[in-house]
Amino acid sequence: MKLLKPVTISLLLSTLLFASTARCAAADPLRQERTRATQQAQTNELYQRQQLENLNRDQELTQTQRQLDQLRQQEASRPNLAAPLREQQLNETQRQLNQLQQEQQLNRLQQELQLNHIEREHNPLRQEQLRELQLQQQMQSLQEQSRTKLMQQDLNRLR
Repeated sequence: MKLLKPVTISLLLSTLLFASTARCAAADPLRQERTRATQQAQTNELYQRQQLENLNRDQELTQTQRQLDQLRQQEASRPNLAAPLREQQLNETQRQLNQLQQEQQLNRLQQELQLNHIEREHNPLRQEQLRELQLQQQMQSLQEQSRTKLMQQDLNRLR
């Protein structure tokens, strides 16, 4: 009878341990699914923010291109002795605008590749990578906006 008690206690402890392990194991997939869902929502939010910023930058560049085209038409319609210098300035502004557009396209592709890589990767540091990508996008956006504003100021001076 004394032998039965330790075995019974051992079985009870094993059963309790197994039950708590099973409960943790059942909760773990739920926790993983919630984490995945949160990360996917963050990725989607970053992608949407990226698309909105891209649209805003496209509008700024289109506006700058229109201003440049208007100045070219004005210059073509009136003869002026300083025309070669102004034409040179307009050509330089056009070159800068083209360069900015190409850099924006390259940045967009690089950011999209990074976002796709982060999204495919099952990495515990995924949230940190998303934050870093978001900061990088914001910095590039501010730099591009600054360059666009400078071009617009140059065009306004040429008017």
